[in-house]
Amino acid sequence: MGLFNRITATVVSTVDKAVTRVENHDAVVDAMIKDTQHAAASARVRLARVRKDGEKLKAKLVELETSEKSWTERAKRTAKTDEAKALQCVQRRKACADQIKNIKASLAKHVELERKVSGNLEKIESRMQEITQQRNMMRSRQSAAEASRVISQIEGSGIGDVDEIFDRWEIMVTETEFSAGADSSVDSLETDFVEEEDKDALRIELEALLDDEEYKHNE
Repeated sequence: MGLFNRITATVVSTVDKAVTRVENHDAVVDAMIKDTQHAAASARVRLARVRKDGEKLKAKLVELETSEKSWTERAKRTAKTDEAKALQCVQRRKACADQIKNIKASLAKHVELERKVSGNLEKIESRMQEITQQRNMMRSRQSAAEASRVISQIEGSGIGDVDEIFDRWEIMVTETEFSAGADSSVDSLETDFVEEEDKDALRIELEALLDDEEYKHNE
Protein backbone atom coordinates (compact mmCIF):
# COMPACT_ATOMS: atom_id res chain seq x y z
CA MET A 1 0.00 0.00 0.00
CA GLY A 2 1.40 3.41 -1.01
CA LEU A 3 2.27 6.18 1.39
CA PHE A 4 -0.61 8.40 0.21
CA ASN A 5 -3.14 5.62 0.73
CA ARG A 6 -1.79 4.92 4.21
CA ILE A 7 -1.94 8.50 5.43
CA THR A 8 -5.04 9.82 3.69
CA ALA A 9 -8.38 9.38 5.44
CA THR A 10 -11.09 9.40 2.76
CA VAL A 11 -14.75 8.68 2.37
CA VAL A 12 -15.45 7.49 -1.15
CA SER A 13 -18.89 7.31 -2.72
CA THR A 14 -19.97 6.57 -6.27
CA VAL A 15 -22.84 8.45 -7.88
CA ASP A 16 -23.46 7.82 -11.59
CA LYS A 17 -19.92 6.46 -11.95
CA ALA A 18 -18.42 9.68 -10.49
CA VAL A 19 -16.08 9.34 -7.49
CA THR A 20 -16.16 12.04 -4.85
CA ARG A 21 -13.38 12.10 -2.30
CA VAL A 22 -13.93 13.89 0.99
CA GLU A 23 -10.76 14.29 3.05
CA ASN A 24 -10.49 14.80 6.76
CA HIS A 25 -7.68 17.32 6.40
CA ASP A 26 -6.75 17.40 10.08
CA ALA A 27 -6.42 13.61 10.18
CA VAL A 28 -4.42 13.59 6.92
CA VAL A 29 -1.92 16.17 8.16
CA ASP A 30 -1.72 14.54 11.58
CA ALA A 31 -0.91 11.19 9.94
CA MET A 32 1.73 12.87 7.79
CA ILE A 33 3.36 14.40 10.86
CA LYS A 34 3.38 11.05 12.68
CA ASP A 35 4.93 9.29 9.67
CA THR A 36 7.52 12.06 9.36
CA GLN A 37 8.32 11.86 13.07
CA HIS A 38 8.83 8.11 12.74
CA ALA A 39 11.10 8.59 9.72
CA ALA A 40 13.06 11.31 11.52
CA ALA A 41 13.49 9.09 14.59
CA SER A 42 14.80 6.25 12.41
CA ALA A 43 17.18 8.66 10.68
CA ARG A 44 18.49 9.90 14.03
CA VAL A 45 19.14 6.32 15.19
CA ARG A 46 20.96 5.47 11.95
CA LEU A 47 22.96 8.68 12.10
CA ALA A 48 24.05 7.83 15.65
CA ARG A 49 25.16 4.38 14.46
CA VAL A 50 27.11 5.88 11.56
CA ARG A 51 28.84 8.30 13.92
CA LYS A 52 29.63 5.50 16.35
CA ASP A 53 31.12 3.37 13.55
CA GLY A 54 33.12 6.40 12.41
CA GLU A 55 34.55 6.89 15.91
CA LYS A 56 35.59 3.22 15.98
CA LEU A 57 37.29 3.59 12.60
CA LYS A 58 39.15 6.68 13.79
CA ALA A 59 40.32 4.87 16.91
CA LYS A 60 41.43 1.88 14.82
CA LEU A 61 43.24 4.20 12.42
CA VAL A 62 45.21 5.80 15.26
CA GLU A 63 46.07 2.33 16.59
CA LEU A 64 47.31 1.11 13.19
CA GLU A 65 49.33 4.27 12.54
CA THR A 66 51.00 3.80 15.92
CA SER A 67 51.73 0.15 15.09
CA GLU A 68 53.13 1.11 11.70
CA LYS A 69 55.59 3.50 13.31
CA SER A 70 56.58 0.87 15.84
CA TRP A 71 57.26 -1.78 13.20
CA THR A 72 59.21 0.78 11.17
CA GLU A 73 61.48 1.58 14.12
CA ARG A 74 61.90 -2.12 14.92
CA ALA A 75 62.84 -2.91 11.33
CA LYS A 76 65.50 -0.17 11.40
CA ARG A 77 66.94 -1.32 14.73
CA THR A 78 67.24 -5.00 13.74
CA ALA A 79 68.28 -4.55 10.08
CA LYS A 80 72.00 -4.84 10.81
CA THR A 81 71.88 -7.48 13.52
CA ASP A 82 69.01 -9.75 12.42
CA GLU A 83 67.90 -9.41 8.83
CA ALA A 84 65.22 -12.13 9.07
CA LYS A 85 63.58 -10.41 12.02
CA ALA A 86 63.86 -7.06 10.25
CA LEU A 87 62.07 -8.49 7.24
CA GLN A 88 59.26 -9.73 9.49
CA CYS A 89 58.98 -6.25 10.93
CA VAL A 90 58.73 -4.81 7.44
CA GLN A 91 56.04 -7.37 6.60
CA ARG A 92 54.05 -6.33 9.71
CA ARG A 93 54.58 -2.70 8.77
CA LYS A 94 53.24 -3.38 5.28
CA ALA A 95 50.16 -5.14 6.69
CA CYS A 96 49.46 -2.10 8.90
CA ALA A 97 49.85 0.20 5.91
CA ASP A 98 47.36 -1.85 3.88
CA GLN A 99 44.82 -1.75 6.72
CA ILE A 100 45.36 1.99 7.14
CA LYS A 101 44.62 2.49 3.47
CA ASN A 102 41.38 0.47 3.70
CA ILE A 103 40.26 2.20 6.89
CA LYS A 104 40.90 5.63 5.45
CA ALA A 105 38.74 4.74 2.45
CA SER A 106 35.97 3.46 4.74
CA LEU A 107 36.27 6.51 6.96
CA ALA A 108 35.91 8.82 3.97
CA LYS A 109 32.69 7.02 3.00
CA HIS A 110 31.42 7.29 6.57
CA VAL A 111 32.13 11.02 6.67
CA GLU A 112 30.23 11.54 3.41
CA LEU A 113 27.36 9.34 4.58
CA GLU A 114 27.16 11.18 7.90
CA ARG A 115 27.11 14.51 6.10
CA LYS A 116 24.25 13.42 3.82
CA VAL A 117 22.16 11.79 6.58
CA SER A 118 22.68 14.77 8.88
CA GLY A 119 21.69 17.22 6.14
CA ASN A 120 18.59 15.23 5.23
CA LEU A 121 17.60 14.94 8.88
CA GLU A 122 17.85 18.70 9.34
CA LYS A 123 15.63 19.23 6.30
CA ILE A 124 13.09 16.66 7.56
CA GLU A 125 12.91 18.19 11.04
CA SER A 126 12.65 21.72 9.62
CA ARG A 127 9.84 20.69 7.28
CA MET A 128 8.11 18.78 10.07
CA GLN A 129 8.17 21.91 12.23
CA GLU A 130 6.68 23.97 9.40
CA ILE A 131 3.91 21.42 8.84
CA THR A 132 3.14 21.31 12.57
CA GLN A 133 2.90 25.10 12.74
CA GLN A 134 0.69 25.20 9.66
CA ARG A 135 -1.56 22.50 11.13
CA ASN A 136 -1.93 24.41 14.40
CA MET A 137 -2.72 27.60 12.52
CA MET A 138 -5.34 25.88 10.36
CA ARG A 139 -6.88 24.27 13.45
CA SER A 140 -7.22 27.70 15.03
CA ARG A 141 -8.72 29.17 11.87
CA GLN A 142 -11.14 26.27 11.54
CA SER A 143 -12.23 26.56 15.19
CA ALA A 144 -12.85 30.28 14.76
CA ALA A 145 -14.74 29.67 11.50
CA GLU A 146 -16.90 26.98 13.10
CA ALA A 147 -17.68 29.28 16.04
CA SER A 148 -18.71 32.05 13.64
CA ARG A 149 -20.85 29.58 11.71
CA VAL A 150 -22.63 28.49 14.90
CA ILE A 151 -23.29 32.10 15.87
CA SER A 152 -24.65 32.80 12.39
CA GLN A 153 -26.91 29.76 12.60
CA ILE A 154 -28.19 30.85 16.01
CA GLU A 155 -28.90 34.40 14.88
CA GLY A 156 -30.51 33.20 11.67
CA SER A 157 -32.57 30.43 13.18
CA GLY A 158 -36.29 30.43 13.88
CA ILE A 159 -35.85 31.03 17.60
CA GLY A 160 -35.28 34.70 17.00
CA ASP A 161 -32.47 37.14 17.44
CA VAL A 162 -30.05 36.48 20.31
CA ASP A 163 -30.52 39.98 21.68
CA GLU A 164 -34.27 39.46 21.79
CA ILE A 165 -33.75 36.22 23.71
CA PHE A 166 -31.64 38.01 26.32
CA ASP A 167 -34.21 40.83 26.51
CA ARG A 168 -37.00 38.37 27.23
CA TRP A 169 -34.79 36.60 29.77
CA GLU A 170 -33.99 39.88 31.54
CA ILE A 171 -37.69 40.79 31.65
CA MET A 172 -38.49 37.45 33.26
CA VAL A 173 -35.74 37.87 35.87
CA THR A 174 -36.79 41.45 36.58
CA GLU A 175 -40.40 40.39 37.10
CA THR A 176 -39.25 37.67 39.47
CA GLU A 177 -37.11 40.12 41.42
CA PHE A 178 -39.97 42.61 41.61
CA SER A 179 -42.36 39.91 42.81
CA ALA A 180 -39.92 38.79 45.51
CA GLY A 181 -39.39 42.39 46.62
CA ALA A 182 -43.15 43.05 46.88
CA ASP A 183 -43.72 39.96 49.03
CA SER A 184 -40.92 40.84 51.41
CA SER A 185 -41.74 44.55 51.71
CA VAL A 186 -41.56 46.02 55.23
CA ASP A 187 -44.11 48.36 56.82
CA SER A 188 -42.53 51.84 56.74
CA LEU A 189 -44.33 52.95 59.91
CA GLU A 190 -42.93 50.01 61.83
CA THR A 191 -39.49 50.78 60.47
CA ASP A 192 -39.71 54.39 61.75
CA PHE A 193 -40.65 53.24 65.25
CA VAL A 194 -37.85 50.67 65.34
CA GLU A 195 -35.27 53.25 64.29
CA GLU A 196 -36.48 55.74 66.94
CA GLU A 197 -36.45 53.05 69.62
CA ASP A 198 -32.89 52.10 68.69
CA LYS A 199 -31.86 55.74 69.00
CA ASP A 200 -33.50 56.01 72.48
CA ALA A 201 -31.57 52.94 73.62
CA LEU A 202 -28.33 54.44 72.35
CA ARG A 203 -29.07 57.75 74.14
CA ILE A 204 -29.63 55.92 77.46
CA GLU A 205 -26.29 54.07 77.00
CA LEU A 206 -24.52 57.34 76.20
CA GLU A 207 -25.95 59.06 79.34
CA ALA A 208 -24.75 56.14 81.44
CA LEU A 209 -21.25 56.49 80.01
CA LEU A 210 -21.21 60.22 80.71
CA ASP A 211 -22.45 59.75 84.31
CA ASP A 212 -19.76 57.12 84.89
CA GLU A 213 -17.07 59.42 83.55
CA GLU A 214 -18.27 62.31 85.75
CA TYR A 215 -18.31 60.05 88.84
CA LYS A 216 -14.72 59.01 88.22
CA HIS A 217 -13.67 62.65 87.77
CA ASN A 218 -15.27 63.73 91.08
CA GLU A 219 -13.40 60.98 92.92
